[in-house]
Amino acid sequence: MAYRPQLNPDALPIHAEPEQAAQLLGGGQPPRPMPPPQQPQAQQGYGRPPMNQGYNHQHPHGYHQTPPLQKSFSPPPPQNYGQPQRPSISRPPPTPAPPQGVDPTLFPLFKAVDKDGSGQLSEKELRAALVNGDWTSFDPHTVRMMIRMFDTDRSGTIGFNEFCGLWGFLAAWRSLFDRFDADGSGSISYQEYSNALAAFGYRLSPQFVQLLFRSYDKRGQNAISFDLFVQSCISLKRMTEVFKKYDDDRDGYITLSFEEFLTEILRQR
Repeated sequence: MAYRPQLNPDALPIHAEPEQAAQLLGGGQPPRPMPPPQQPQAQQGYGRPPMNQGYNHQHPHGYHQTPPLQKSFSPPPPQNYGQPQRPSISRPPPTPAPPQGVDPTLFPLFKAVDKDGSGQLSEKELRAALVNGDWTSFDPHTVRMMIRMFDTDRSGTIGFNEFCGLWGFLAAWRSLFDRFDADGSGSISYQEYSNALAAFGYRLSPQFVQLLFRSYDKRGQNAISFDLFVQSCISLKRMTEVFKKYDDDRDGYITLSFEEFLTEILRQR
């Protein structure tokens, strides 16, 4: 069977909602929240690019002293002779206030990632902001998956409200990832991956789990990074949804025509 029957046979596996999974695994405790972004250093990690430092209100005055009068018949000094001169100072524009009703701690981070100032994050900008614990960039397919999931207006980009939803989603998955990363290595081994799938409600053969694990071990390190762990769980969830749509009697077996099979495969792309 592809999934373990629940009390509600139409309910998705608990891993579909990471907050619910974290509460179940943690004895009813909600997942720990993502800490607010802190002031980073250049070229540093998980969604924390450099931020604008703001204004410097200390300015040099540059006063000139008046020279002593001369007794020679020289032309009179210019009108502003001896008066202090202030150099022209170019200031950056003020940072706009965050939209009302949103998390203000994420707004500076969003503005720093939004390199072109468009108010929308492209796939390239979002990928530059998301890195794993070992500072490797997110897999491009994972980034595209995140955009498809949270791009509610179907613009192909991520606005600030959509970014807040995406950030919270990744925070919940990070909490689960840390639970199953038993050795604290920053990646998921085969045994840890097998334990995670079992905890999420799947009953799969070791041979299939091994095949799934190798499919997402894209870096060939016999381990799955955070971004690929999320990608694999979401993909498995979607395949489970497809299966359940055809498994009317919930016996773990379905019958598909060839075209139905191809249609479902194409929809997953």
